[in-house]
Amino acid sequence: MRIAILCSDDAHHGYLVARLAERFDIAAVVVEPGDAQTRRLRRRGRYRDWLWARYHRLRRDLTGLNRYRRAYFGGGGPRPVPGAVWLETETANAPAVADLLRASRPDVTVVMGTSILKPPVLEAGRCAINIHGGYLPFYRGNHCFFFALYEERFDRIGSTIHFVDAGIDTGDIIELVVPPLHADDNAERLYCRAEKMAIDRLAEHLARLEQGRPLPRRPQAGTGRTFRTRDRHPWHDLHLWARRRLGLTRLPEAAE
Repeated sequence: MRIAILCSDDAHHGYLVARLAERFDIAAVVVEPGDAQTRRLRRRGRYRDWLWARYHRLRRDLTGLNRYRRAYFGGGGPRPVPGAVWLETETANAPAVADLLRASRPDVTVVMGTSILKPPVLEAGRCAINIHGGYLPFYRGNHCFFFALYEERFDRIGSTIHFVDAGIDTGDIIELVVPPLHADDNAERLYCRAEKMAIDRLAEHLARLEQGRPLPRRPQAGTGRTFRTRDRHPWHDLHLWARRRLGLTRLPEAAE
């Protein structure tokens, strides 16, 4: 089974590429760097979103969260895979990406961390599957683990493997991956734990698909909210930190 991967350049994206390359024929790897996504916001005049993206990058650097993620996944971003076409692009919706997918003809296109894909790329990629860092349908967009903690929805902490459609994290669900919770967890620890579990589970699903077994599939039931990068303010972080220090917000004891 031939697989194309569309991802960004963070440490968990490197783990995704390496994990799938262990088992499958990787036809192409397309990398849309996070810095390119941020620059595009500025070029398009979305200065408010650009400033918030810059703030969160600085926040993560200063608090050691980026260092923690690199250590957790054992390295940096994606690396070229022997025999696979490698393309680094300013946007995953570039015509060159659709051309590459049509030429490589993957059986499955795995998506993680890119911009929202537009129809030309979706159509060229055939069966597209995404790993979303949030519990669908209730937490779409960005910072989903943080806001689940902030809202004390401990039953909605997890990553979702789902089919990609034209909406924002609205496609049919393959599996909800729920990580174990520990009393000292923060959003970053939960996110890394769940994303690694989801990548491993996706590899298992794809192995069964290769053997002729269909992927699970169910429509999303219920409604949720789409969180944007600019929705998380310093006040949110300070408020959650204070609540946890005072013992007002605790992860469930039974889940430890």
